[in-house]
Amino acid sequence: MEVKDLDHDCFLVNLDNEQDYYRALTDGPWVIYDHYLVVQQWSPRFKASDPLPKTMIVWVQLPALKIHFYHREILTSLGNLIGRTIKLDYHTLTQQRAKFARLAVEVDLTKHLVPRIWLDDEWQKVEYENLP
Repeated sequence: MEVKDLDHDCFLVNLDNEQDYYRALTDGPWVIYDHYLVVQQWSPRFKASDPLPKTMIVWVQLPALKIHFYHREILTSLGNLIGRTIKLDYHTLTQQRAKFARLAVEVDLTKHLVPRIWLDDEWQKVEYENLP
């Protein structure tokens, strides 16, 4: 692992293995001394001087989602209606937890968050976990 100190309290972290990379991106939110640590993929457009990131990976829940939607392809498509699907929760994929489906989604913070999606002739609520 290599860490570079950038301007404006930003750091560039290069991880040696892909598993650590995905874990850093999707296992948050990360909190250090009561401060949220925003983790995002590297982009050549990144500017440390920007006050807020333009995108963020967040966990979302789809409460009371019908069990026949609990398939990788369907859940990925539903996540893509909210943002860009990054990861599906293990318990969701294995249907061990069917109260809600849980997905990690990259959302565009310059746009309104999607509060619900149209699915199977009804509105499906979208809940966002631990937004700072």
